[in-house]
Amino acid sequence: MFKNSVDKENIAVMYLRLSKEDGEKAESNSISNQREMIHSYAKRNQFIICKEYVDDGYSGATFDRPNFKEMMKDAYDKKFDTIIVKDLSRFGRDYIEAGKYIQRIFPENGIRFISVNDNYDSKIADMNDTHLILPIKNFINDSYCRDISNKVKSSQKIKREKGDFISAFAPYGYKKSEENKNKLVIDEQAAPNIKNIFDMKLLGYSSKAIADELNRLGVLTPRKYKESQGFKCNGFQNIKGGNWTAKAVNRIIENEVYIGNTLQGKSITLSYKNKKQIEKEKEEWIRVEDTHEPIIGKEIFAIANTMLKRDLNNSRGKDKIDIFTGMLFCKECGSSLIRRTVKYKEREEIFYICSKYNKEKSCSRHSIKEETLIKAVSKTIKSYIEFNEKLYSKVQLIDINRNLKDNQIPILKREKAMTEELLSSLYLDLKEDVISKEEYQLFRKNYMEKLTKLDESIQYRLRRQEDTKDKIDKNKSWIIDINRYKNLSEIDRLSVVMLIDKIFISEDKTIDIRFNHAEELSLLEAMVKVDKTELNNIVVQKSITTKARLKATPTVTDMNKSLVSAESEVCYG
Repeated sequence: MFKNSVDKENIAVMYLRLSKEDGEKAESNSISNQREMIHSYAKRNQFIICKEYVDDGYSGATFDRPNFKEMMKDAYDKKFDTIIVKDLSRFGRDYIEAGKYIQRIFPENGIRFISVNDNYDSKIADMNDTHLILPIKNFINDSYCRDISNKVKSSQKIKREKGDFISAFAPYGYKKSEENKNKLVIDEQAAPNIKNIFDMKLLGYSSKAIADELNRLGVLTPRKYKESQGFKCNGFQNIKGGNWTAKAVNRIIENEVYIGNTLQGKSITLSYKNKKQIEKEKEEWIRVEDTHEPIIGKEIFAIANTMLKRDLNNSRGKDKIDIFTGMLFCKECGSSLIRRTVKYKEREEIFYICSKYNKEKSCSRHSIKEETLIKAVSKTIKSYIEFNEKLYSKVQLIDINRNLKDNQIPILKREKAMTEELLSSLYLDLKEDVISKEEYQLFRKNYMEKLTKLDESIQYRLRRQEDTKDKIDKNKSWIIDINRYKNLSEIDRLSVVMLIDKIFISEDKTIDIRFNHAEELSLLEAMVKVDKTELNNIVVQKSITTKARLKATPTVTDMNKSLVSAESEVCYG
């Protein structure tokens, strides 16, 4: 590394470091500025710089830096004897570790250490410099690092709470806006893959089947896609073999970013010295809604996540969609129903049976024909849509502001005004000796507590009133969405999963259908006060055969909890 004609004592290396924590001092601490200052010092003091070690973008709070470790390895190998830094803060900000190197490791290995701005040279320094002055300066640097770390965390928390996106990489399907790096915009190239994943989940694909299909189509994984865009993806989880997996698919389906929400602050570092990430409880995450344009609708997102929790096994293969995958359950034991094909007299008949019975024989068969099920569900969906149409027409006629008016709020406000008047007159009563000082303190305390409770009650009722209005507005929109299915000639997979939550099959061949949004429809029912007789006329269906029947239910709430009961042998026209 150096020539024999040159005194080894004059051979030195320089160490340069810079990170974001340097804040407004970044310019004065820039790598080029450090390099220029050290070269100037070396020239004045007849040092020859044989090599430089640069850690650009690494915090001084830790000594786990690649080029610092390389420099120490070369030092232990006796490739040089002198290290020059601009100042102690460039060397490191952890005063304990910095002190360990300067006071013990360097002297033990015969390494000369020079800090230009601190006028420190270990070769000529006395005991005060090494054991008193330097520890104080290192402690100051350490305190500065801790203070900066706290300020950065505070600033990041404020940005997250505002909904600013501050992560290094945009989620798959999005990219950072060119106008505002804290804003997400849709990546038109990757977004179709996100939609395709959700579509397949609704169609009954398992997450593994979705991953297999993406791999078959040659769709790049999020990491590979980012790399193809020129990003260094150290933060992305490395998927073995570079292929899609069920876990990767699940992460996308569960991520609220695709409905326009931002979830950040999911982990925290142990300290400014230890960068190990600790996962936080989900309740502690910072969640801000509607921060960017969604790729997926909220209704589709909710249903896809419901399907994610169910055991989806489309036994028919990817080319044929099973309408009822993940939708059928045994009324008695709660297990899912599985599809079975039975050949009978040169024709095939499809049945659904209880999976628990199939595996353990611990439940009963609960067998029902697919043909019977399709007819029953089709007829019920038609009734359900007709009911929602009539309900919506009634909702349009009501005065929400009048119907939701809380009559208790004006009463509470009058009581508050009276209490405030009594409170204001207390001091006058005290001055005129109508009450004693002790009575004044007691009455004042009671009035203040009463005012606090009245305020809380008023605010609670106002919030409840506004929340109810919002729910009704949202539900009205949802009823409009249902109307797109009213001209459906026959049910398909999407109509089933979008309208129905679960279908229960009883041993006595009764079909119990639980529709989505049962709670919301109950709220609208309460608003319009649906006539029970009219509701019965909507629900009861006339059948072609005498055995076919649909049980009428007295309320919308019951209708959505158990809208349909049908015999397994029913045959609808």
